[in-house]
Amino acid sequence: MALYVASYFEALGLKPATATGFIQNVPFRKTEVVESDASLVIIHGDQQRPLKYHEDFLLHPAITADSIDVTAPVVFVGYGVTDPEHHYDDYAGIDAQGKIVAMLFGGPRSIPSDERGHYSLLAAKEANAYAHGAVGILTLAPAPGPVVEERINRQLDGFGWLDDAGKPHSVFFEYGPAVRLSLSGTEALFVGSPHTLTEVGAALARGPQSFDLPVKVTIRGTMQHKVVESQNVMAVLPGSDPVLRNQYVVYSAHMDHVGIGPAVNGDPVYHGALDNAGGTAAIMAVARAFTRLSKPPKRSVMFVAVTAEEKGILGSDYFVHNPPVPLQQIVADVNCDNFLMLYPVKDVAPLGANYSTLMNDVTEAATHLGIALSADANPDQTLFTRSDQYVFMRLGVPSVFLFNGRNSGDGKRTGGQVVDDWLRTIHHTPKDTIDQGIDWDAAASYVRFARAERFLVGSFRLRETVGSFQCSCATGEFLVRHRNRRYGPNVQPNAHEQRFQSRARQSVSNCVADFALSLRTRHRSHESRRAGPRGRPASLLHNLSKVV
Repeated sequence: MALYVASYFEALGLKPATATGFIQNVPFRKTEVVESDASLVIIHGDQQRPLKYHEDFLLHPAITADSIDVTAPVVFVGYGVTDPEHHYDDYAGIDAQGKIVAMLFGGPRSIPSDERGHYSLLAAKEANAYAHGAVGILTLAPAPGPVVEERINRQLDGFGWLDDAGKPHSVFFEYGPAVRLSLSGTEALFVGSPHTLTEVGAALARGPQSFDLPVKVTIRGTMQHKVVESQNVMAVLPGSDPVLRNQYVVYSAHMDHVGIGPAVNGDPVYHGALDNAGGTAAIMAVARAFTRLSKPPKRSVMFVAVTAEEKGILGSDYFVHNPPVPLQQIVADVNCDNFLMLYPVKDVAPLGANYSTLMNDVTEAATHLGIALSADANPDQTLFTRSDQYVFMRLGVPSVFLFNGRNSGDGKRTGGQVVDDWLRTIHHTPKDTIDQGIDWDAAASYVRFARAERFLVGSFRLRETVGSFQCSCATGEFLVRHRNRRYGPNVQPNAHEQRFQSRARQSVSNCVADFALSLRTRHRSHESRRAGPRGRPASLLHNLSKVV
């Protein structure tokens, strides 16, 4: 996959970002829980209730530990959020010192969606819990993720990228024991509670709701670690201005998907056409358009196709901590991920842009293209923190994630409804294929927006007064202000390559190839949108080079 994208960039005449080439090798620690050793026991007085692995709970792999063994009282802390700016604190009036904290996913609706996305991130919740003295975390159902019919059906991922000292780093869990409970596990935990789950939900709608539970919990587990490797791809179009060429605008997209999993209609391959072959093909199309300009942009443009987004935005996190140029020379990131090219694009939600002056450039580009801007159509999905632009923002780089707006739609449903339906029925399933009714005109509109000239000429800076929220995160303080930008060590690329399951790799590679081809051509008719071999549109006739 990485070689395919790198070869495409090389064929366009782009330059490798480093002296070693287009590939940035990314070493990971992969951690798995030894299931036979994993246990969780709820202790209520002299009664002990052991829970069943997979059915009642899953133990998050601890990438920094070989084993876990903790027994402590449990305190329920609502969403586990502390947000001074919006005067919200789930830990107010309770003592979490030396206790295991139980919390719900998500965050309070009184916090705006982007900030709520940040505080809903498990890394932020984990850091907040341990800052309050907690010794373990229980996340409660209902929850997103690997839960089917109230049973947890697969192992949780445990990955961290390795620095040159061999220490793992993750945007998610780094501190201590963390457990995900299913609905049955959550109900068992709340036996004897002073408040029922229904009462808790109603109370949280009004404000923080935290209290001690009359139980202790014992969590035990053993971890197995191994080193695996994958690759980022980095290519540069040098700028034409002798001064501004030392500044870089990054176009990012993730190449990975989730590989092979439970079969749907006999198909076990999770193809990842829209998530995220479409985004990868989009930055390839943007690169193609820029290389055809009579004169390159004044600023340099770096195209970064990253790995391991689905493992916790790790490939991009490795990139920002090990950039091929000093991070202060990266002035903006435009991230392309999972845009649903399923209906005409009337509006776009520029997630994260309002925390920097990128919003000015997004607004001007939208006006020029006749596309409206709207707020996040799906704030409960907390998409702001779930894609690669988030790691750029954590280190102070102005960033935008271009996602579907709330007003576009297919004529029967709004954009928000289409996204909700797609996330519920197709996202991370084998159904995400090239033949799900892609609107190629919408794809072209998306690429035209992404490659807008304003993203290359703007004077970007982070706002001092908008969104200056902060929280201790897994990799350090998150403060969306320019003066608090952090720079990571420069780790030299490693020579090894991670081996992926070949069929899943080929499927994603085919999807990217299909999208790259499709973004250069138009369909004459509805029939020409029918799928050909491997889902490739059968008739691709008109060249899109003039519009993308």
